Amino acid sequence: MSQLAGALAICSGLAPKARWPRIIDRITDPQRVVVRSWTGGGGEYAEAKMQKQFMGIYEVDWDAENEVVSAEPFMSYTVHDAVALAGLADRLPDLYLRWLEFLIDGYDTIGECWGWGTHVHGWSCTPTRDMVFYTLGVTPAEPGYAVARIAPRLGRLAWAKGDVPTPHGLIHVEVTDDELRVDAPMPVSVELTGQPPRQLAAGQHVVKMK
Repeated sequence: MSQLAGALAICSGLAPKARWPRIIDRITDPQRVVVRSWTGGGGEYAEAKMQKQFMGIYEVDWDAENEVVSAEPFMSYTVHDAVALAGLADRLPDLYLRWLEFLIDGYDTIGECWGWGTHVHGWSCTPTRDMVFYTLGVTPAEPGYAVARIAPRLGRLAWAKGDVPTPHGLIHVEVTDDELRVDAPMPVSVELTGQPPRQLAAGQHVVKMK
């Protein structure tokens, strides 16, 4: 199994919804996920393997019964979308931690692939998008942000805050375990765990999380 195949089964709707949590549990289990692409087991380039793949020869070099092949950083956005679709966005802060492996040896940029490749790849910055969309939970509820949706999912985090650019100006969001603070130039739809959605006018608001 691969992370990407499991995620696509969810994002495409091919997998029944009843199976989504089980798929997410498997494809995000750190004890199962391994890196296997053009690399050997340690993450280094494996030239013989690359040559075979260029010729269309693909060989299973992992424990297919127990291991899950990791999506590379770019396609990890699909994995994160699947986690959120399954109603488990509060798990994403745990998954963001993997990107710490790029911040070594003086680098402050994001790499091409796990364990190998070059070091400046904006398309690998999955957590940058998802901290806004899923952790702060700011997305358009209507086209062009005529209405914004705010559905924070902190997971392991004690707090999060940020400013999200829209065609109408910045939305400022601060969220803790206790309260959500919003300053928005447009109406917002607030969706908190265990609470019915509520519609708020443009402006500043404080909403209790519990």
